[in-house]
Amino acid sequence: MQIKQEDTEIDIFVATKIGSFKHVKYHTDATKNNKKCIENLVDIKSLQKDEGVTCMEWGNAEQTEILLGKKNQQIQVYSTDGTLHRSYTADYGTGHVVGVGRCRRLISALSTGVVKIWKKKEEVLVDTGGKLDRMRVCAAEQLFATGGEENDLKIYRIGEPEPIFSAKNLAHDWLQLRRDIWVSDLCWCGQGGQLAAVCSRHGYIRLYDVRAQRRPVCNIEVDKMAATCIAPGRDEREVMVGFGRGQLHAVEFRAARLGAGLRGAAGAVAGVAVAGGQVYSASLDRHLRVHCYSTKQLEYKQYLTSKLTGLLVQTEGSTPLRSAPEVKEELEVQDEMDQLFQHMDTIEDKPKKQKLPPVPTPSKKAKPSLEGSTIDLNDDNLEDEDQVVEDQEDAIKKLLRSTEKQKRRMEKKKKEKKAKSVFHNA
Repeated sequence: MQIKQEDTEIDIFVATKIGSFKHVKYHTDATKNNKKCIENLVDIKSLQKDEGVTCMEWGNAEQTEILLGKKNQQIQVYSTDGTLHRSYTADYGTGHVVGVGRCRRLISALSTGVVKIWKKKEEVLVDTGGKLDRMRVCAAEQLFATGGEENDLKIYRIGEPEPIFSAKNLAHDWLQLRRDIWVSDLCWCGQGGQLAAVCSRHGYIRLYDVRAQRRPVCNIEVDKMAATCIAPGRDEREVMVGFGRGQLHAVEFRAARLGAGLRGAAGAVAGVAVAGGQVYSASLDRHLRVHCYSTKQLEYKQYLTSKLTGLLVQTEGSTPLRSAPEVKEELEVQDEMDQLFQHMDTIEDKPKKQKLPPVPTPSKKAKPSLEGSTIDLNDDNLEDEDQVVEDQEDAIKKLLRSTEKQKRRMEKKKKEKKAKSVFHNA
């Protein structure tokens, strides 16, 4: 006998490429998942072309605030119920926002490689020395890490201009060629800020231990698969990695290999998270998916109309949908309207007009055919129809004669050409 599991609600917040921001209420009971569990937290009509969300993070440990970084250098602070608290403009450099976080103070990074720690009295800017694709904050240890194209992993302590850890590239390959570097995303593994994992568009996943060495303690190469996003797994020796062609794999650093893949995505995976034994992923094919971590089975799939760029899963609490009370008000108004119509007087219908019988139309004469299937033997005009058939037969005979003449001409020309041929005469 199977025991029915209790339904649990999980709140998922997703960001899109057009700038919209959505709240999805996911139920473990599949019968309760529908479109009414999805709501927009931003007015779509007010969005502009350059307001695409490039990164999103939690603003506090209670997971009641969400930080959004946008392509137009805007940084917005939202509550989980959709209320906009503050908005900042990261105009201290060029490029879009590639990372936001909060550790007592707001921290943001631009794609040109400049990181800013927002303070009231003074501005603290840190130059990372190259292009950036991602910046992550470890609030517990007051650290932040950066990485990008030809700009390997660096870990900074907040308030210090120089990094406390700079990753070192692997040795040259067997052809003595330098290995390319491109950190597309990174994450902190476990607590303490001592383990960090990175993934690359060049197809490698690396684990760094600050206590051990500057070179990675584990390196996994994947051919022809560009990694786009990474998230910590169930423990500090596992991560979940999404790739550019829709692949989603668990990476086990203990065995130094890729685990079983999670199928379903048709576009590049833009965001991934692991919580409660489930894997949540958002991809550019406009779908939000939930897989079971152990069985790798797809449990939930929802189309969200826009290309997704990231997601967050609320594990420290729950947020009710804003649309729930509005639905109740609509139902109350509908009941009042029903009562109003019940007390109204009925109006008798007008007698319907009688339709006149249709006027018979003269039937059209059937056209004669060669087979004679449409010719009526009792028709008076039978002689005319016979004349038409004879004319058609004469036309066919003339056509056959002309084709025979043309065939004779072609044969005559072939014989003349053959007679003139050098090889034939020889």
